[in-house]
Amino acid sequence: MKNKSKKVAKRQQNSIFWVYGYHATVAALKNPNRRKNELLLTADAQKRMAQEKGLDILNKVKQKILMRTEIDNLIGKNINHQGICLSVEKIQKKTIKEFLSDQDKNNSTLVFLDQLEDSQNVGAIFRSALAFNIDGIILTENQSVNENGFIAKSACGGLDKVPFTYINNLSSAIKTLKDNGYWVYGLDGKANKLISEIDFPNKTVLVLGSESDGMRKITSSFCDELIKIKISDKLESLNVSNTAAVAFYHLSNKDLQSSH
Repeated sequence: MKNKSKKVAKRQQNSIFWVYGYHATVAALKNPNRRKNELLLTADAQKRMAQEKGLDILNKVKQKILMRTEIDNLIGKNINHQGICLSVEKIQKKTIKEFLSDQDKNNSTLVFLDQLEDSQNVGAIFRSALAFNIDGIILTENQSVNENGFIAKSACGGLDKVPFTYINNLSSAIKTLKDNGYWVYGLDGKANKLISEIDFPNKTVLVLGSESDGMRKITSSFCDELIKIKISDKLESLNVSNTAAVAFYHLSNKDLQSSH
């Protein structure tokens, strides 16, 4: 029994992290799927929070007023926490079928991140996803960065506003997506067709490969079609988060076209 309880305690410990920065913290507080443990903030941050609407949850969250230097010592002196941080637990993972059951049955745009390992890139992708109304993000568990405070800060609230889940089996997940009516597009710099040439269907999945190697062959083989973004010949490629932002803009136009 002792060994079992130690394993459970370790799992719980591994699932807890600090969300910091004003927008990221407010988004985490407002997320009903996010379990909150303790809110630490300066007196100035508390005054700012008092002006925020829709934060009735604050009555149920343990709070402590600290000096900025005390938060520095806890989070890190070189981190721009803006005098506020929240101890949270990672969001409980859903199966791909559970995840899809929360999506609109007729119109849904999803992003599939295959083995992205850089927190700043993933955070930036979540931020762009929020900006361009992406409905959800699916990440591979293997060789992917896990949910953490740096992603939350880089996402500027996107981590708690854009639904996401992690999957173990790439081929099985993509099969499930296709069985549910999604058309799967892979972004590949070597593709022949441009993203601007695609008339995206109502149910679309966009797949992005890793920062270093791009899209894996096995991943591209599961896609219905490979597409690319046209860039200047002076540059070989874009950073994956920049690529994502441009692609999400094109996908947002899909929704505008379907609304007319």
